Amino acid sequence: MKRKKSFIRLLPLAAVVLLYSCDSTQSSDSAIIESSVNAGFLDELSIKNAQKVQEIFYSVPSPMEMASILKKSGADYDMSLLNEVKNVSGYTSASSRALNLGIYGADLSYASIFNQNQEAIIYLSCTKKLADNLGVTKAFDDSTIERMEANVENRDSLLNIISETYYMLDAYLKENGRDHISAMVIAAGWIEGLYLATTIASADVNPDPLLLRRIAEQKLSLNNLEELVKAYNKGNQLDDIAKDLERVRAAFDKVQMKKEKSTVGKKADGTTVIGGETKTDMSRETLEEITKVVNEIRTRYVS
Repeated sequence: MKRKKSFIRLLPLAAVVLLYSCDSTQSSDSAIIESSVNAGFLDELSIKNAQKVQEIFYSVPSPMEMASILKKSGADYDMSLLNEVKNVSGYTSASSRALNLGIYGADLSYASIFNQNQEAIIYLSCTKKLADNLGVTKAFDDSTIERMEANVENRDSLLNIISETYYMLDAYLKENGRDHISAMVIAAGWIEGLYLATTIASADVNPDPLLLRRIAEQKLSLNNLEELVKAYNKGNQLDDIAKDLERVRAAFDKVQMKKEKSTVGKKADGTTVIGGETKTDMSRETLEEITKVVNEIRTRYVS
């Protein structure tokens, strides 16, 4: 117990919440916060900030969830939509590596959800290379890779390992004062998931209603993602990301939403759950505008 407390003391406040967010319920996170208070690590303001960050984090869906929605909608797997593997060697700056770590991670989730095992291994190698270049090899060590390769035929186990690995990555970055890099990974992963969903939906004459509703609901997630980026933009390293999200928000402005007792949480596998009822209304024109803007941003990230 003493070891855990000393470890918590070293982490930024947000990292305390996010490090333990792989637990199956919000109550476990609350227990971490409560134990930290008892140990004298957090004051009242810090508790409120931690809870706010927790709410934001829970409300941003993972790329894995969007891939799952795509499969449930009956969409076919389309590898041509993914970031090309050959591009990985061209990312030489920290920002381009962070952005594409998020993008390749989303592509890895997409391939895994659709049981494309060989592609999943290929995209795993891309994420590992970028993680190595960013100096976060700890999150993608040899044992993790071996576990993924050993479970490549077991989708549920593989997805759990992927989720676990990205939580470790996020925690490691925050522990080392690189919160902005973590925010880039999260934002780019969200953009990639939205890119896949909108591209597939806009190409369909009669897109699946569930997929359309999930795309429309990203208007709520976007608000929280913008808050997350703002919270981690202490040195203005995320100004460009913030501007990109503003463009996406402008495209979402015409999406009509009516929330009725909406709640947000996480399942044990890391997927976001939005409870209650949220009625959405998104025209074909609005979908095409969102698709266009997201495609432009994503194209710049992968170039």
